Amino acid sequence: MDFPILWPPRDKQVLLKFVVGLLMVTAILKTLAGTTADPDLWGFLAFGRLFWESGRFPYQDVFSYVPTLDPWVYHEWLTGVCFYPLYQTLGAPGLQLLKYGCGLATAGLVYLTARKRGAEPLSAIMVLWMVQLFLAMGYSPVRAQVFTYGFFALYLYLLEDARLRGHWRGLWFLIPCQVLWCNLHGGFLAGLGLLVLYALGEALSRRPFRPYLGALLGSGLATLINPYGMEYWHYILRAVSMPRPEITEWVSLYRAYQMGFPKEPMGYFLGMAAFSGFLAWWARWREITPALALAVTLYLGLKHQRHQVFFLLLAGGYLPVLLTGYFEVLKSRPRALALGHRLGTKIPTLLVIFLTVLWGYQFLSRAPLSLKIPGVPGTGTENEIYYPVAALDRSRSWRSITRWPRWIISRSATWGERCSLTLIGENSPSGPSIPGVGWRWMDAMRPCTPIRCRRNILTLSMAGLTGGNSWNHILRTWCSWISTPRRIP
Repeated sequence: MDFPILWPPRDKQVLLKFVVGLLMVTAILKTLAGTTADPDLWGFLAFGRLFWESGRFPYQDVFSYVPTLDPWVYHEWLTGVCFYPLYQTLGAPGLQLLKYGCGLATAGLVYLTARKRGAEPLSAIMVLWMVQLFLAMGYSPVRAQVFTYGFFALYLYLLEDARLRGHWRGLWFLIPCQVLWCNLHGGFLAGLGLLVLYALGEALSRRPFRPYLGALLGSGLATLINPYGMEYWHYILRAVSMPRPEITEWVSLYRAYQMGFPKEPMGYFLGMAAFSGFLAWWARWREITPALALAVTLYLGLKHQRHQVFFLLLAGGYLPVLLTGYFEVLKSRPRALALGHRLGTKIPTLLVIFLTVLWGYQFLSRAPLSLKIPGVPGTGTENEIYYPVAALDRSRSWRSITRWPRWIISRSATWGERCSLTLIGENSPSGPSIPGVGWRWMDAMRPCTPIRCRRNILTLSMAGLTGGNSWNHILRTWCSWISTPRRIP
């Protein structure tokens, strides 16, 4: 294999290939090594506990003080059902190992897709290294998205296998995959969308497209195999069409820039888009279907930051074959050949070994099997996660007290699901909203302490809460405070 001009003939590349592959695995693990628990995790675990301990499927929303949905559709229900026993059995290491396994499997499928399309191994590894930051975007420990990205990569591999080699039977494997996917996470729509793009692209290319339509029909019908039936689709359609201006991952790239979000992720995504455009222009790319899929996911990534991962996954599968062609042209240039001969294999091999050891050490030094629940701000970033640890601990210590403090007020909604797991089973009276303030209250799990979760509460006037002598203030931390009314309504 004559990869880039920077390496001599293939008989001297065996060691280099091995260490580069090891470097890629180490880089992926390092990128995946986040340990701050994502707020969504606690909702999964709370639902899973409710499912396993109640002995029946939860169709009623017991987490809300004023239930508004009947039936309650929880699109990540199977994730919770799987996560809870795993957490009970293996604890945080079990969930983290699942995340690492899903991340490596997803990256492996992207690599195999690139190879199936004709890319040289080192070209595929190079582009995979360029796009592997998708792991930092979508693999916060531990969200249901890990399944969506894995299934999306599997769909990509099977669709390319069918398109390039005519292996149509593999498309029918998408149907049982869709049954699992739609019950694990609502992101199953990405798989159906990819099928639509392949059918459209192949039709425009005047190639066989009916097998994709058959797989699309079968996969669509498979989504009806869920506990909610057609009500699940009613929920999904409402969910994808509702505005989410308060959820940062759903804002557009331009809006994120206006809001002062970190510029590095924006620059990285735009840089990958420019790199993709350059390779497509240089190679005079004529594949309609992959180009269509890349263009649509690029648009979605610009419109919603959350969807940037899909563009990066497709880029990792599509672009390496173009990069391979680019390197083939470079090999014909004498100056580049001379540089490659002077460089040899020793320096690149030593560099790769050094980076492998360094990144491996950084990965292990992060205690990668743990889950952290920070109680105070640490980095000062806009999207930082921290939990009202002190407030929840105080609340749990009041179990034996007859008269509970009745209000836990939080600065941010990000920890609401943590309460649903932490405060379950604690008896306390329920209460109305604070008069004159207009906040709605919710129960973390009924019967439980009424918990108010609201974004940017510190930007509001505190007078409605703290004014006068009507409140006893018991605890106040960075992100929460506990107050009890002097007079119980």
